[in-house]
Amino acid sequence: MLRKLFSIWLVAEKLVSVSIVEKKTGSWSAVGRELSKRTCDPLSHFSFVAYFLIAVVVLGGMGVWLELYSHLFLEHTTPENTRSLASVRTALITFFPALAGSACMQLIWAENNQKSLRAFAAAVLVLLTMGALMIAPTAVRHEVALGVGAFFSLIALWTWVIANAKQQDLLDPDAPLGKKDLNAELAGNLDGFEV
Repeated sequence: MLRKLFSIWLVAEKLVSVSIVEKKTGSWSAVGRELSKRTCDPLSHFSFVAYFLIAVVVLGGMGVWLELYSHLFLEHTTPENTRSLASVRTALITFFPALAGSACMQLIWAENNQKSLRAFAAAVLVLLTMGALMIAPTAVRHEVALGVGAFFSLIALWTWVIANAKQQDLLDPDAPLGKKDLNAELAGNLDGFEV
């Protein structure tokens, strides 16, 4: 058994070294560059960031925010006189699968030419669905479920950014100046124009 694994490892090592020597780049580097570009580029657009914060984080996460507010500031206690995190947990567990699901499906349907992005979206969708199912049972402590849910929520938010990074409606329009002299006289005149 070990001999078989070792021989498989040697074959894999030769394949990798051949690829490195021949300077071939696979889709791993391409998908990495695309994810990096889609993560960073929209952050330079005020409209994108404002929409993301207002519509997705605040309004989209309203269920989480309301349950968190209720838990922290309102007097709801259990019979044992302790505050329960169950409602915050439920809100968080329903938030990230919904957000990630819609963002991943958008990537899967919109990216016809980039199979690697479609595969990435499918992998994220499966990972977060499994994560939600793993932390949903009440046998998992609230603190653990909330920590994992918060981490998965960040992944879901990032996935939304990636899915919408090229959405022209959310990006500020470019206003190219070209090579015109901004101090030159403008063409035309206002002769005969009266107000």
